[in-house]
Amino acid sequence: MRRALWALWVAWALIPGVAPAADTPEDRATQRELDRLRARVADQVQLSAYELLDELVYGWTQAPPFGAPTPVTLVSMTAPVGLGVGLSALMENHLAGLLLVNPSTHITLAHCPACAAMVAHAGPDGTIIARGADQPEALAKLGGPGGRHGLYVDVEAEGAWLVLRARVVQLTPDLPIVWSRTITRAASAPALLRHPQRLKSAQAARQDLLDAARGRGPFTVPLRFTLRSYEPGEYAQIAPPPILWIQTGLEIALTHNQAWTASALVGFAWLPEAYDGVMLQARMSRLISGEARALTHPDLYAFFGGALMRLDGPTIAPFATDDAQAILRQAEGSIDSLVTFGGFHGGLELRMGNRLGVSTFLEWMPAYQDSDKIGAYLGIFHSLGAEVTFCF
Repeated sequence: MRRALWALWVAWALIPGVAPAADTPEDRATQRELDRLRARVADQVQLSAYELLDELVYGWTQAPPFGAPTPVTLVSMTAPVGLGVGLSALMENHLAGLLLVNPSTHITLAHCPACAAMVAHAGPDGTIIARGADQPEALAKLGGPGGRHGLYVDVEAEGAWLVLRARVVQLTPDLPIVWSRTITRAASAPALLRHPQRLKSAQAARQDLLDAARGRGPFTVPLRFTLRSYEPGEYAQIAPPPILWIQTGLEIALTHNQAWTASALVGFAWLPEAYDGVMLQARMSRLISGEARALTHPDLYAFFGGALMRLDGPTIAPFATDDAQAILRQAEGSIDSLVTFGGFHGGLELRMGNRLGVSTFLEWMPAYQDSDKIGAYLGIFHSLGAEVTFCF
């Protein structure tokens, strides 16, 4: 009984023109509440209808009704009673957009004004007034699409369910049905809102959500391989060697949608008979490719951070400072090969599936601002780096 009263109330809110005139403040308040309810129900029905169309086009991508691209005219697109032609137009636009970005359906929408127009056809049996698509003989005389196909899509509300019935007919006198399908969904179920260019089945979408919920904790352990190259200075006798670092540490998502992340890493560098070193690094990253980390496509982050590095070895002489004490030690033959310096870097990272990242950055090192041994890229940055990150 309670469900029946709710259904009557929703129907009363959906059907325009049946509500009594608002004469008192209480009546006007009731009318406003009914209008809000009607708008909310209409929004839910629209999203549900979009999901039915997504499922329809997804089925075509998996099993196309035609073996080759075929022109099809959208003859009819009907929405549930009470929502008007506005929803029908929105559904038509959504279907057209889906077909444009999914050519694997082999369905190409064709324009045919006479197919949806009312046409009068007089013959030996009498005069028939109907849509052009329902009268292929009259359509052929008007220069219609001949042997093309017509698509009929009807979305109806049946109790607690929304039902989509779609059929493709050949526009010949017998109007044979060459493909048909009926899709249902509960009106109370939330819509999946699948991306038009990456349609998935409902089961695959739910599995992606479960996998994301299991694997998207706030903490990540990155394993990063970083190569830093340095521009030689104007008076450098030996070019500074590129330094390969292996870094690991902890990365934490500062927001639930992982739009902001922060990381603290420790790094090690070692090349036999060349150099060895340690590094401490901190970094902040901001997602710039969307409002939340995606599940189906890569994400682009912009980052800024700082690093403190300590190197030792016979090949890192270009990093030695140019102060007077260093010059005296070189004159005495006791060159100090241990150097410590820091830098600030910024760059871009492409993170794929929260498992693999590829990034590049430029680094400015204050200690070498006026150095003759270490040059600068673009006149400002002393180091150019590339990174590959594996996340666990």
